[in-house]
Amino acid sequence: MAGVAGVASTSAASTRHWCGVWRNDGSFVTWLASGATSPTSVGTEAVSLVAAGSVGNSSSTSANVEKQHVVAGKIDIVIPSLVDPVVNVGRYAFVVIDEGTKFAAYAPVGNRAIPSVSPFIGSSMLSDQLKLKSAVEASNSTSALLSYEQLDHIGTQVTKAVLQDCFHYVTLTNRFLVGNEYRTGMINVNTTSTQVWRSMLETYNALPGATPITQVNARGQAIGNNFAAATVGKAINAPFTSTAGFETYLTTIFSASGSPNSQQVFNALAPLLTVRSDTFRVRAYGEATNPADPTQVEATAYCEAIVQRTPEMMPGAFGRRFVVIYFRWLGPDDI
Repeated sequence: MAGVAGVASTSAASTRHWCGVWRNDGSFVTWLASGATSPTSVGTEAVSLVAAGSVGNSSSTSANVEKQHVVAGKIDIVIPSLVDPVVNVGRYAFVVIDEGTKFAAYAPVGNRAIPSVSPFIGSSMLSDQLKLKSAVEASNSTSALLSYEQLDHIGTQVTKAVLQDCFHYVTLTNRFLVGNEYRTGMINVNTTSTQVWRSMLETYNALPGATPITQVNARGQAIGNNFAAATVGKAINAPFTSTAGFETYLTTIFSASGSPNSQQVFNALAPLLTVRSDTFRVRAYGEATNPADPTQVEATAYCEAIVQRTPEMMPGAFGRRFVVIYFRWLGPDDI
């Protein structure tokens, strides 16, 4: 997420949840958002692809709830013309959101990195977030769901407002490739979400035999808020390229002489941690314009796909195959 590049958690941070691509050596490649020219700008006319329908009003953001909207830049669609060299027939936009930096509401036990553990919402979260936590823990039907939005079927307390409050740090299911096998119940450490880190520390506290962490909220806030500027275990405004680097960073939060110390915390959580993701949400927008007057938009459409990286290798040098595991068209209230 672009939070690792220093995009702060404010209500107006409409690029904070962009997904970025870095090489194994930590060098930056690109933002997976149309029109992106920097971590904070699309450089062209922006369109909101995650807005009030998904997360509520960004102006209502508090220190405890991340409700930022997400934008992308519109790109012209041009085709050859008999009259002019090309004619503009519409525009499109897209953004990729990293589902691996979120907790999974459903993490199949048979694929879990630690069979008895799946990180999830901590007990110190706000009311709406705790409603989702309670409903998921009480439900035996999450395995039948196809999307995050269908979590409102598992209990009357899971309203649209509840799902909006959790959109940026809960997903239905994310799967990670470990070798050639899928693992669930893990988290990509390259997130600056303080909700995720507070909850991860509570996950640690729930592990059998763990030396309890005190000041969970303060330490979780410190991990997330200090992440981007950190130069311990990683470069400034860049992600961790290894979990060993993250272990080094934890020494700035938990001292070597503390109880627990950074090594104790890392060793307990290590099986749940990774530095890359394999499940992504892609949202896209398209508009058709009048060929005689490209300023006149005649139709628009929004859609969403969940894509999954698989163990299968593509021919040539293209790496693993990605497949679409879920698709839907979006209405105005969904965005």
